[in-house]
Amino acid sequence: MRISVLMANYRGAATLPEAMASVLRQSHADLELIVVDDASGDDSAAIVRQAMAADPRVRLIEQPTNAGPSAARNRAVEAATGDWLAIMDSDDILHPARLERMLAAAEALKADAVADDMLFFGETVDASGRTLLGPLALTAPMPVDAALFVEANSGRADLPPLGYLKPLVRRSAWGALRYDPAVRIGEDYDVYLRLLLQGARLFLLPEALYLYRRHSGSISHRLSVAALEPLIAAHDRSAAGLADPALVAAMARRRAGLEKLLAFERLVAAMKARQAGASLGALAARPGLALELARSVRERLQRRAAVSVERTPKALVLGGGGMDVPPVLPPEQPVAAPPALLLAQLSDLAARHDLAIEARGEAALHLLWMVPRFASVRVTGAEGPLPPGGTRG
Repeated sequence: MRISVLMANYRGAATLPEAMASVLRQSHADLELIVVDDASGDDSAAIVRQAMAADPRVRLIEQPTNAGPSAARNRAVEAATGDWLAIMDSDDILHPARLERMLAAAEALKADAVADDMLFFGETVDASGRTLLGPLALTAPMPVDAALFVEANSGRADLPPLGYLKPLVRRSAWGALRYDPAVRIGEDYDVYLRLLLQGARLFLLPEALYLYRRHSGSISHRLSVAALEPLIAAHDRSAAGLADPALVAAMARRRAGLEKLLAFERLVAAMKARQAGASLGALAARPGLALELARSVRERLQRRAAVSVERTPKALVLGGGGMDVPPVLPPEQPVAAPPALLLAQLSDLAARHDLAIEARGEAALHLLWMVPRFASVRVTGAEGPLPPGGTRG
């Protein structure tokens, strides 16, 4: 089974080499990596060409002008030749066994799409130390239908925003589906929802094999009136003609949340333009926006204050004590503790310390690939490939 890894890139030269390397070292070797450069204007295209010269599985598509992530991903979808499609961002990192394990899980579950957990990491402590699916405390695969998917993206505190997922999708289930070029933020959510509305069977996997880089430059952090209006229009197209009561109710709650976001962004735009009348009118129509404004200011100040800590040296031993590489799917009897908990702890340690790691055995080496950064690594009792900079004891 060939897997097409679809990577849209815009000014990602700083992280692109590491992202591509993580794809090309996958244990599932029958793959192609399609990088669509969205008129970056940096060294991105040259970096991809250098990778192409070394590995024929890499392909480059260059956009003549910047058209946004949806248009870039559509170019990748149209060029893909694989039986499965894997979505990836150009600043993230994959565990080397990710595609092999996800494909095996998808076939065992007879799924059209599977999505693993995502371990967050970044330059600041607040960007690290948790996983996307952590609130679900998964110990077994979890099916997700359209109603649950919408609920999870409606601001509920007990559900993670599943629109951030980077799934592996069966090409035959994807079919003629394309991203909406007008949608530049939330484009993944929109296309995944339409995939589910087509009847695709999606499962969440309890294992985190995707390292998701969080930083202030991410486009997903920049809402605006211009970005939200196309997202609401896309929402309304998907909502038209739905009959399932649970899904209709979920879509209504989602739309109400988007309308609230739009009202807030209009208030912010009016304040920036020093339009006192429009600002006061917006607050009069929605008094709750004052609380949202205070929260936004507080979060902005917190982000400015969130600086990289001075990491201190710390020794860490992984492995031993009967630790095993987890099976592709959990056993019939769910494990006692969600696997994401350990990875979240490792991500937090890596943000706070320069780790000197000793990894003992195959299971520890498997886990080691999800440690975002380290000062040194020594591996004993394992024959698999080592992370860059690792040595054997």
